[in-house]
Amino acid sequence: MVGPFGGVIAAKLLNAVLLHPARLGEPIAFTVNYAGPIADGEFELEAKPARTNRSTQHWVVELRQGQETAATATAVCAARRETWSALEARFPEVPPPDALPRHPTLGRAVWTERYDMRFVRGALELSSPPAPDQDSVSTLWVRDEPPRPLDFVSLVAISDSFFPRIFVRRPVWAPIGTVSYTTYFHADSAMLAAHGDAHVLATARANQFRNGYFDQAAEVWARDGTLLATSHQIVYYKE
Repeated sequence: MVGPFGGVIAAKLLNAVLLHPARLGEPIAFTVNYAGPIADGEFELEAKPARTNRSTQHWVVELRQGQETAATATAVCAARRETWSALEARFPEVPPPDALPRHPTLGRAVWTERYDMRFVRGALELSSPPAPDQDSVSTLWVRDEPPRPLDFVSLVAISDSFFPRIFVRRPVWAPIGTVSYTTYFHADSAMLAAHGDAHVLATARANQFRNGYFDQAAEVWARDGTLLATSHQIVYYKE
């Protein structure tokens, strides 16, 4: 809407931490604040470890274009240890991805060409009038196009690959932009490597649309029912 797809910017910021020689452990939480529009062209990333504890390491990342800060991020990395574990979220009952058609890409949103999306519900239908009882829930199978093995970088981008909730709830084109976006990683690198390049199941919903902002809560699952990541964001919209 006002710059590149936010998911790829988040992926760049996270990758600055992952590639840093001082990084310890693997990411468990990552937040991006989009301070302003990011123009086509070069930008500079600076990742700095803010503090390293016994089990967590905290990072601050800044994206600059020219003399201005366009985005900031914080990351938490950790060394996971075997403990008691339990999953309370429930994997949705859905047909397999091969049973669903691929959603067409959107010409004005070029980033959609980089994902194979197969909707179970909540596809983007901007030409259709909203139903009175319509909600903002979307559930879909999605993977990178062309396919690539899943890792933290691709997972943080996929977690932002949902169409804006306001377009699902109220299918009228309007200016929008993500203000703040957080991803929590529940998988480690071994789990992601085992997943390969298969589709993941992604589901998202909004809790509130109010006075120019709405939120989005999302889950990303492996096909075997493993919860890979959850995410939350707040989005600006204008009528």
